[in-house]
Amino acid sequence: MPEKKERKKEYKKRAVAVAAMLICVFFSVQILQYFFCIPNSVDEDRVMMLHKEPRNSIDVLLIGSSATYSGFASAYAYEKYGFTSYPYAIGGATCTMWKPALQDTLRTQKPKLVVVDVFGGGYETELIRTRCNQVYTIMTHYPLSAEKVSMAKEIVRNIDRTSVASLLFPILRYHTNIAPNIRKIKPRLRAEFYGPSPLKGIETRARDRKLANVDPASFTDEPAELDSTAERTIREFIDYCRSKDIQVLFVKYPTVLTENDADEMLVNLRANRILDIAKENGYPTLNMQPMFHELGLKEKKDYYNHGHTNVRGQKKVTEFLGGYIQDEMGIGPSDLSKENKAAWDESVRYHHAFEDMIKEMIRNGEDIDIGDSPETVDRVEKYMKDMNL
Repeated sequence: MPEKKERKKEYKKRAVAVAAMLICVFFSVQILQYFFCIPNSVDEDRVMMLHKEPRNSIDVLLIGSSATYSGFASAYAYEKYGFTSYPYAIGGATCTMWKPALQDTLRTQKPKLVVVDVFGGGYETELIRTRCNQVYTIMTHYPLSAEKVSMAKEIVRNIDRTSVASLLFPILRYHTNIAPNIRKIKPRLRAEFYGPSPLKGIETRARDRKLANVDPASFTDEPAELDSTAERTIREFIDYCRSKDIQVLFVKYPTVLTENDADEMLVNLRANRILDIAKENGYPTLNMQPMFHELGLKEKKDYYNHGHTNVRGQKKVTEFLGGYIQDEMGIGPSDLSKENKAAWDESVRYHHAFEDMIKEMIRNGEDIDIGDSPETVDRVEKYMKDMNL
């Protein structure tokens, strides 16, 4: 009997030791992949900083690609209309990121309205099926859970060059980044522990282009057929929103399409089809393309390329879209705690400085992309100090 007791004690010790080792391995892998593997980018920072916002404090979520973060300024919308918002936007994103982005957001926020940029559903089949960096950006920070497993399986069904394992464990995809990321560990750590940001996810380019006049043919509401994967993904997104009783506004941002942009014109027509699908399912839509001149947009001043507004154009689009969200969608001023209201009021001050700084950069011909990050906030703060703002 004493021998049996001793053996049981020994087995328990071994079991505890194995469990402790597995726990150590698990947390070591987490630290390794999150701080030394995942690439650091403005898109990555934007996604991370959304979750640094106080819980359930973002009333309007804007989902989409670069047209979203270049076309809408959350701090300016707050100044004009009083509601809080945030762009869950990733450069080059297609419609395959809409549902994962919304699922990720719902971990910490309960938006009253989701605004979806429809251009992401208008691309060619090959691009829709292969553009995967955007969903990896979403999944790398999503906690391991049954829902994450389900999300990964759905993503793999829609997008090639992905795997369930690599979506669940980023180290499998990004292990080759360890050496270069060690050299960048300081900004990486700062981004990980930074936020919420006073710039609220904004990104633009310090540039204006003397673009040709927009082709009135782009103002049509004529639709074109969608890729089958895109249409299925969009309908599944709509079904998901309906199951969660989420109010959605499908939006087409204004771009400078000319008669020489045959491929982009086709994307424009496919975007019209997405608006039609949304209407068929009872969701509101807003096509800002025919309103190009009504919004006061100028081809030679308000864009940094044919598809993206600079800070001047961004202000005009934000003013119009923000007013529409207030007047037509019924989103009133947000109910904020005293501390959070003070933070958003401060974000307005930062936004004005950011806007002035970018305009000065445009005048100086600096021509660079600049987005929300701890380093950009530092740059804005230095500008405010230098200008006594």
